[in-house]
Amino acid sequence: MSFRLSTEARSYYRQINEKSTTGEFDSLWDQYYLSAMPGIKDRSRVPEDDEPGEEFVTDVIQAYDDQKYEIYSTLIVAEIEREGIPWDEKQEIQDMMLKILDSSSHTRLSDYGTAVLNCYAEKGFRLIRSDITAPPELDEFLEQYQSFLEGLD
Repeated sequence: MSFRLSTEARSYYRQINEKSTTGEFDSLWDQYYLSAMPGIKDRSRVPEDDEPGEEFVTDVIQAYDDQKYEIYSTLIVAEIEREGIPWDEKQEIQDMMLKILDSSSHTRLSDYGTAVLNCYAEKGFRLIRSDITAPPELDEFLEQYQSFLEGLD
């Protein structure tokens, strides 16, 4: 299973890179991560049927390897809370973790876990695009992104 970023998301971030005189995103994974975090924080994702079809990488890139388990743990917490699983239901929580994680996968995510993360990234991108409508230069985007994330509380 691959990490996916929609055509719309790629176009949005490409516009930032093209306009920016203050720098560019280092990778598609940066764009993916910035997209996933608002979806996870908001506890909302697109339905699995709306998972983007545009693959960009099959593994977590080296620059994010040390953070992948933090990303996965926030994903698990988001799914537990989105599904309304009570925190004292240990078996249901364990079942959710086993549904999302797969120790035999090179990413350590199951196909389901990867698809769900992709769905959070797509929803997060849509939230970003609705708040930061005209892609600004990179430094302006990052400032607006920070304010946007703070507003999701």
